[in-house]
Amino acid sequence: QAKCAAIIRTREETAKALKALGFEVLPSRTNFLFAKSDKIGGGELYRKLKDRGILVRHFSNPRICDYVRITVGTDEQMAACLDAIRAILEESL
Repeated sequence: QAKCAAIIRTREETAKALKALGFEVLPSRTNFLFAKSDKIGGGELYRKLKDRGILVRHFSNPRICDYVRITVGTDEQMAACLDAIRAILEESL
């Protein structure tokens, strides 16, 4: 139960941080988040994160192709993911 509580806390903190960066984050009760930005497409964000060694999932289905699926990891992993996303968004401006 402690592990579930930690995942929930990290998921909520990550969702809040993504929203602060302008992302739309779908409600989640799972160990992942679906998020999209109007500043960068899902496929491009996926590729740029992958280039930085951060793996998220991207699907080509037209209904969700603008989103990336971010699995909730440790606090350190999520901080690294958010730092990379911030850097990518700054580069895109």
